[in-house]
Amino acid sequence: MKVNIYEESGYLNIAGILALGMPFNFIVGGRATGKTYGALKYTLDSGRKFMLMRRTQSQADLINKPEFSPFKPVCADMGLEIDMESLSKYNSAFMRGDDLIGYTCALSTISNMRGFDASDVDLLIYDEFIPERHERTLRNEGSAFLNAYETINRNRELQGRKPLQALLLANAFDIANPIFLELGLVGIAERMQARDQEVYINRDMGVVIILPRSERISKEKRKTALYKLTEGSTYSDMALSNSFSYNPTDRIKHRT
Repeated sequence: MKVNIYEESGYLNIAGILALGMPFNFIVGGRATGKTYGALKYTLDSGRKFMLMRRTQSQADLINKPEFSPFKPVCADMGLEIDMESLSKYNSAFMRGDDLIGYTCALSTISNMRGFDASDVDLLIYDEFIPERHERTLRNEGSAFLNAYETINRNRELQGRKPLQALLLANAFDIANPIFLELGLVGIAERMQARDQEVYINRDMGVVIILPRSERISKEKRKTALYKLTEGSTYSDMALSNSFSYNPTDRIKHRT
């Protein structure tokens, strides 16, 4: 099954990617290619209830504030209002009128929410799952993600339901990030990059990896002030060319 990973606008086609039906969907792309925006707009268009997860509690606390809601640009474009309602010290709810449409949480503290009933959630959006270079990794971060998935998924498959679908989004900071290392995906991502391959699907594992080049958007962003300043730099390669330029390839070991 082929998928067009771009919409006509040049931004990412989140609906088409998720329609492949894989439980684990990784999109590692350049900045401003429509990853988070597209994912949140998709939840509104599809009506799927979601959990929006960030790595740390401080990051989750920030998006729990209406002023920093990731829905702001989506709401501005669609003429909608999405409100925040605190549920606990760890998470909040996204409210569209009287309807609860999704939740927030943090990878670092989701273990404290194990009594939280997330059986109504069928889409986990893990935004910015690759830490920036200045950020510390969490202890056992890769396995922490797997435990978080299990906390939300629980026994739904044993009950005949479809598995929780996870959509993991990030910029190309580190090809040897904790989750890729945990799942043995580093070598696959490196080979994709070397071949300019944008899509990898492994149906046995239930995995999709998208490394979008987003050339139409990147071409326009190269004309902006920041990328004129950083032309030819590792930062520009990461942000626009979707290149893991901070990772020397001779230091990356493949997992067999």
